[in-house]
Amino acid sequence: MSRVSALFDLQQTDSKIDSHTATITNLDSAIADTSVLDGVRAAVGTAEAAFVTARSRLRELEATAAQQEDHANKLEKQLYEGRIKGQKEMAAAQTEIDTFRKLKKETDDESVEAMVGLEDAETVYNEAKEKLAATEAEWQRAVTAYREERSRLEAELGPLNAERQKHLKMVMPPDIPLYEKLRQQKQGVAVSEVLYGKICSKCRMELPLVRQREIKGGTAIVTCPSCGRILYHKF
Repeated sequence: MSRVSALFDLQQTDSKIDSHTATITNLDSAIADTSVLDGVRAAVGTAEAAFVTARSRLRELEATAAQQEDHANKLEKQLYEGRIKGQKEMAAAQTEIDTFRKLKKETDDESVEAMVGLEDAETVYNEAKEKLAATEAEWQRAVTAYREERSRLEAELGPLNAERQKHLKMVMPPDIPLYEKLRQQKQGVAVSEVLYGKICSKCRMELPLVRQREIKGGTAIVTCPSCGRILYHKF
């Protein structure tokens, strides 16, 4: 195994570890992200509040209508039973009865509108609850899949880390600091494979002829003059 091929093998394993780790992080974020659920739950809360308000309003109107009807009926009964004496008093009572009957009619009209509003609010509330149930079920399925994928990737990290240690032992100790430094600087990729014997696979730049000759030796560390990565040429 050449000096550079040992670094390339290490890079391949490190890239797999990085990919697994990044995916696990993304899965953890997806599992923790309940924003969609929160939004639907908030919509249910809003719909429920509107339904409760509409129901309360209808009950208030029905109670008011009952009170108006009761008041008018009591006055009517007093008139029929002769308990209200005098023309002036009787006329005032009749006027009051007519006023409450008119108010009762207006309240009944409002009640009809309130009943329609309540039915609409109940429909919206029920639809919101159905959407929440569907969203929760979908979210749970997704989370289950995320957790299964996370477990699979986490289980693979152990063997990958063992493989990394194996490859690390094959790398010349003086090359490790440069490799790790480039990994930090180059988004985790320190080694770039050379394509067609002359193109850096990472930055896609064509290498000068002198570099092309150098990498074919396979014994020295040669870096790309464009991106600075260690160049690996597969023989």
